Amino acid sequence: MAEIPEAILDEIKRRIDLAAVIGEHVALKRSGRGFLGLCPFHQEKSPSFNVNPERGFFHCFGCNVGGNVFTFVMRVTGVSFPEAARALAGRCGVEIPQTSRAAEGLDRLVEVNALAAQVFEEILRDGPQGEAGRSYLERRGISRDAAARLGLGFAPGEAWVSVLEKRGAARRDLAQAGLLRPGRDGREVPLFRQRLIFPIRALGGRIVAFGGRLISDEPGPKYITPPETPLYRKGHHLYGLDAARDAARAAGRVVLVEGYMDAIAVAQAGIGEVAAVLGTAVTPDQLRLARRFADRIVVCFDGDAAGRRAALRVFPLCADEVDLWPDAAFLPPGEDPDSLVRSGGTAALEAILAAARPLAEVFLDDIAPPGSGIREQTLAAQRMADVLTRVREPRVRDKLVRGAAFRLGVSPGTLLTPTRAGAMARTGSAVISGGTAVAGGGAHPVAAAPASRRPMRTGFSLDAEIVELALCDAEIAARVRAEDVLLEIESAELRELLERILERREQAGFFEPAEMLGELPGPMAERVALRLGASSAASEMREAAGQWFERRAERAARQDRALLLERLRTAQAAGDGAGVDRVLEALRRDRAPLGAAPGAGGLESAAATVAEVLRPAAGGAARATTAPDPEDFAGPGDDSEPPDDDWS
Repeated sequence: MAEIPEAILDEIKRRIDLAAVIGEHVALKRSGRGFLGLCPFHQEKSPSFNVNPERGFFHCFGCNVGGNVFTFVMRVTGVSFPEAARALAGRCGVEIPQTSRAAEGLDRLVEVNALAAQVFEEILRDGPQGEAGRSYLERRGISRDAAARLGLGFAPGEAWVSVLEKRGAARRDLAQAGLLRPGRDGREVPLFRQRLIFPIRALGGRIVAFGGRLISDEPGPKYITPPETPLYRKGHHLYGLDAARDAARAAGRVVLVEGYMDAIAVAQAGIGEVAAVLGTAVTPDQLRLARRFADRIVVCFDGDAAGRRAALRVFPLCADEVDLWPDAAFLPPGEDPDSLVRSGGTAALEAILAAARPLAEVFLDDIAPPGSGIREQTLAAQRMADVLTRVREPRVRDKLVRGAAFRLGVSPGTLLTPTRAGAMARTGSAVISGGTAVAGGGAHPVAAAPASRRPMRTGFSLDAEIVELALCDAEIAARVRAEDVLLEIESAELRELLERILERREQAGFFEPAEMLGELPGPMAERVALRLGASSAASEMREAAGQWFERRAERAARQDRALLLERLRTAQAAGDGAGVDRVLEALRRDRAPLGAAPGAGGLESAAATVAEVLRPAAGGAARATTAPDPEDFAGPGDDSEPPDDDWS
């Protein structure tokens, strides 16, 4: 789909009534200059969902979800950003031009798929060639209402291709949509013959592909999964999620099963929050898609060895996004969800789902079963440490480290060391060595820092302040990048967050700070929301940023002076009169009046005092006098703060 110009997006935001859009899904009450209601994205009894129409954003202080009108429509309906933008544009009368040939091609494929689905459905519903499909559904216990609700169809032989061509579908479009494939003689042949057809829909409702199940005795695979096309990418969709999203929100979970028939049978049995993974291993993209509608994801795996192997492959795949970790439910050997609900009813499957365990626990049980020996535990610790390098959220990582260390009989440090190394490599943190700063895989020359100089310590509270300001204001973010503030952030979590903010601000296209509220820790999100909601937000934030940079400069000057005084002591102890003179000259050149008592002459006075104490004696040797402590020259106003661990 063509990229939507930023000016068009701005116009949509200007015209749209955010409170009216959200009010269709949330009962809002006026609260000050905004609105308040119960959050639609999590269960709560006291309203914590805030809407600020003036600034154009919403934020829930309960679950920390926030964003603008586009974000809300995407979350509540599950559509993509372009689809949300187009829907809102139609609502407020803004025209989005179709200028991309690629976009026109995609629209044509959507039309071809819709036409094919209509033909398949007509054949299954009442066509004479669809009798075999109707009989199959009856044997499997799938009602006609369920088939109609999901748009099931039937593809008999090759005749359906001619029907589509007569209705205006070109063969080249049918091939590009994945409905035709190259045959042995080079001629394009139908992908589906004598198969029940399952339309696969994106969350917006458009059909992106089809799956097919063989119902005859013809040779071939039982299921055909769709090939990749310009509309469909494997591992990026879930069958039936578009129909399951309301049930998922109500139940607070999404149940993932393997096949189309499994999803249909489970939904028909009364568990409506079910979707299928389309014959692939569960992918992070599929988990991310499901998490739009529920906090809990339960994946049903077969109870045999193959099912456990499939479950164990999922955990390392999504370890770097811990909010995606699902629960694992294992079916009895020889059963699938379809057969289980047909034999034991809904209660049988609900019992399996109730016994689901976090996938992290299943992973630990497998790599270090109870009673395992020292060697097995050592190998398991190495494997767990490798997985932990992908975990970004510090609180979840620490909890996982403690649990794994207890289970494996090792110290948390054994697992944490590689984790920290992995985090450094992942975030591209700068390493200054030999005059080169390496960050994000690249290198550029910098002034080599003296070996004795310690990194700047501003404390987590001050670091958090500049991160918040950089998120809220583009001008502040540009200065933060220009002055390499990122290299000075001590907290790995804050450094990573600031890096993401700067990357998002550098990307082409529309950026709204409120879109990132959901990525912030709760208290920080509150502060950012308050900053964005203030009527004089820009001027106040830039004033705060100016004060932050002033404090930063003062701290740097104090550190420079402390370094010079350290060198002064070293030169005095070594009897190096020339070295003493060089340091004193450097102190005199420092123009920052830091550390001066009221009415004194700043560093000039400090240098004179030091010179008096360390004046070289006759013959050029320095007097054996103890050099002054650098703290003697720190002076009033040194507002260094200890790290505040509660930055979030």
